[in-house]
Amino acid sequence: MKAISLLLTTAFLFAFECAAVLAQPYPIKAIRMIMPGTAGGPADFLARVAADHLAKSFGQPVVVENVPGAGGNVGLHAAAKSAADGYTIFLASQGMIALGPFLFKQLPFDHEKDFAPIMLLAAPPYVLVVNPSVPANNLKELLSLLRSKPGAFNFASTNGNGSSSHVAAELFKKMANVDIVHVPFKGDAVASPAVIAGHVQLMFSLTASVAPNIGSGRLKAIAIGSPHRSAALPNVPTFEESGMPGFRASSWFAILTRAGVPAPIVIRLNTELNRMLQLPEVRAKLLAVGAEPAGGSVNELAEHLRSERAKWGQVIKDANISLD
Repeated sequence: MKAISLLLTTAFLFAFECAAVLAQPYPIKAIRMIMPGTAGGPADFLARVAADHLAKSFGQPVVVENVPGAGGNVGLHAAAKSAADGYTIFLASQGMIALGPFLFKQLPFDHEKDFAPIMLLAAPPYVLVVNPSVPANNLKELLSLLRSKPGAFNFASTNGNGSSSHVAAELFKKMANVDIVHVPFKGDAVASPAVIAGHVQLMFSLTASVAPNIGSGRLKAIAIGSPHRSAALPNVPTFEESGMPGFRASSWFAILTRAGVPAPIVIRLNTELNRMLQLPEVRAKLLAVGAEPAGGSVNELAEHLRSERAKWGQVIKDANISLD
């Protein structure tokens, strides 16, 4: 009976707290959106699209604050130290939230305990591209070639050791049972020209970065890492279609907040952000930069984070990647 009484009391207190929060207007002041990176990139663009919509919907300013440094960890630390009142939210990438816990061993925050999910914003897929001189026009031919010459082919990573494109290639190596050599680059702006020039032969890159070079014939697309074909590259088959079931490699961006923010506030933010993704003009903006709109519930994002951490954590461990 004591256990039942305790459960009923806890449920009553939770319901009372939620009712109290719902009775208060939100927001009543400006919201801070931390963007753990520099201004002007794809992530910053997504943050500002979301901030602009929320500001219009809520009638309060949503101020994007760029906090770059240490692969996003400086911005995440700032978010972890913020008050759990719903007035600080942040944009996080796959690399920051799903890869970071396994690449950095000494951090002043906990990726799982210090943050709360709001909504998955977008999931731009990776596409495997090769130099046009590589004698393979599809995945089957490429795998046959790579297996015939272990260690003879190189792959570029678009943002260096431990980046999303690097671990995508490591997953490819593991699942395809091929031996290819990693060559890290500092950004797609230098990685793509290296593949085009033939200094390296392969690369996993986001569709928006390589679509123009695929269209012009300077790069050859082999397969795309999403569960379905991309509207930006409709003629490029998925890995599933190409004979590698289970291979998925997409970057993604999500909106999160500080752990402990009252559930009604989190749900309101989630509801408004999902509404945003239904607007044709917003969807068009995201698709224009290769970011396929996602959306979904708070719980769906929580499950996505758990799944992604388990998946990529194992890849990082198997490949012995560390940034400490």
